[in-house]
Amino acid sequence: MLSTAAETTPLALLRQHWGHQQFRPGQADIIAAVLAGHDALALLPTGGGKSICFQVPALARPGICLVVSPLIALMRDQVENLRQRGIKAEAVYAGMSHQEIDQTLDNCVYSKEIKFLYVSPERLLTDLFRARLARMNVGLLAVDEAHCLSQWGYDFRPPYLRIAELRALLPATVPCIALTATATGQVRQDIVEKLHFRPGYGIFTQSFARPKLSYSVLHTEDKLRRLLEVLRGVGPGKTGIVYARTRRQAEDTAAWLVQQQLPAAAYHAGLPAEQRTRTQQAWLTDKTRIIVATNAFGMGIDKPDVRAVVHLEAPATLEAYYQEAGRAGRDGLYAFAVLLSGPADADGLRRQAQLAHPPVDVVRRVYQALANYSRTAVGGGELVAFDFDLGLFAETYRLRAVEVHHALKVLEQQGFVQLTEAVNQPARVQLISNQQDLYQFQVANAQHDLLIKALLRLYGGELFVTFQAISESALGRHLRQSTTDVVRQLRYLHSAGVLHYQPRRELPQAMFTTPRYDAPQLPLDERRLKTARQLTEQQTTAVVEYAASLTRCRQQLLLDYFAEPDAPACGVCDVCLARKKARQAPEDPAGLPAQLLQLVQTEPLLPRQVVARYPAAEAAAIMAALRALVELGKLAYAADGRLHTT
Repeated sequence: MLSTAAETTPLALLRQHWGHQQFRPGQADIIAAVLAGHDALALLPTGGGKSICFQVPALARPGICLVVSPLIALMRDQVENLRQRGIKAEAVYAGMSHQEIDQTLDNCVYSKEIKFLYVSPERLLTDLFRARLARMNVGLLAVDEAHCLSQWGYDFRPPYLRIAELRALLPATVPCIALTATATGQVRQDIVEKLHFRPGYGIFTQSFARPKLSYSVLHTEDKLRRLLEVLRGVGPGKTGIVYARTRRQAEDTAAWLVQQQLPAAAYHAGLPAEQRTRTQQAWLTDKTRIIVATNAFGMGIDKPDVRAVVHLEAPATLEAYYQEAGRAGRDGLYAFAVLLSGPADADGLRRQAQLAHPPVDVVRRVYQALANYSRTAVGGGELVAFDFDLGLFAETYRLRAVEVHHALKVLEQQGFVQLTEAVNQPARVQLISNQQDLYQFQVANAQHDLLIKALLRLYGGELFVTFQAISESALGRHLRQSTTDVVRQLRYLHSAGVLHYQPRRELPQAMFTTPRYDAPQLPLDERRLKTARQLTEQQTTAVVEYAASLTRCRQQLLLDYFAEPDAPACGVCDVCLARKKARQAPEDPAGLPAQLLQLVQTEPLLPRQVVARYPAAEAAAIMAALRALVELGKLAYAADGRLHTT
């Protein structure tokens, strides 16, 4: 426990628990506002140290900090990081048993040492949570990923809207801090309004500019070849992330890179949890240089020395692109964010945007199928999580997987269901018999004595106090039994009332966030559906325009999107570098046509091969010059499509 006033100053807390000597730009002002009791919206770029902005003032203020966060993996990572720093923290999220949630909330009521309680938004206003909240000494409310509050944001989550109701249950002296790395001007205003910020609130904005991150768009018909050039170009031994749209693309690309002698591995939510953990750890420790992943990878990962982030396909929104690309160069050194753009990519993005909004009858059919899959009766099932395998679900009910995916997203945005990401959640056990009753049980049930002794030997007396994560396979090795036998015995001990046993989970989970409706009466908000379609069209247009632009600085385009319209050119993106090269190049009296004729005379080339010899920003000019030379009869196409001089 911190004991003196000097030890509780923000800077002292930063040095004591995080080992940093100074705050990053902007952090100290945000922390000071929160400590003064003001509401605050903190907009910091990816890697800008958002968590420090609420964790430090929470330690300096009396009471517990309530943190609302949408992602289980992110919650668990932050709780574990705090515990490693000697700070007590707890979390409540989908997939925990009623007993576990009940006990965790009780601990937060009665223990003065617990400083943080992370909660997923759908849990905020359950009767169980409200009853405990009334008895908690809450000192600060923190809303992470606050863009989820806004229907104009790229990841709108309706349960976030109920945070305002939560504020009404807290004393007026409890400030609220909202944090995000991506918010347009419209989203910022929405956050302030939805959270009922009080007079005197502050909006703190760090520029979204990344001075040493070089954004580039490479137009190509051969993405794998250009990918290889980029990864080799950043230098030997450097680490990178390659983002793929699908799991199959991630696996195929990783396998191809390995064939090219680059240490690469695939990562996506469909892989077994242990394999994902091994792959991530190998990359974090530089044993694997390149990780090829879907967007399931990266949230909460703090690896500062990533030199390149390459996207094989453009994400659906510039918010997503900025976040993912921003994982490069967090150490402040030069890094590269590269988007590979093919001839048909823009049309593909537009098709994806249309698929994202399936017809209402499809949405109702998927809702009914989900009720059948989970065996949930009308009026039941609220906040009861169940394992959900999308592939099996689609196959069982003869639905297209892509249709199911988008229909579930619509249901999630309308506030009727919630999906959680696949998370490796270890098995958990708590002994509920007292020591005397447990001893008598062991004497009377000798066949279970060895397992109970092994639990106490490996996991200690804390098992009597709270749930502890256990490994069934480690117990099996200790007892020289199969994991199956260990699980069978644990299930029996659970049913006998000796202990609470939560089996290991690694599948994604789903749940109804309201009592289940009869599908034909599901009250879908048609106006919100229309608004969502229009927003998707705007977001898609912004991505297409970013990829197609050949004349404006990439960073300026991104900053303009995030309401920083007057930013200077970055000087390091592909457009800026091409402009700089053009200014420095000596005047060529013969001009571009003569250069192209000389190039093709030396070696007949395909048009894309000619374009590849020049900076990406010059692609349009090169193609126009080639067409003019063909029309003038100075160049001609051979049967194989190559250009040659006449």
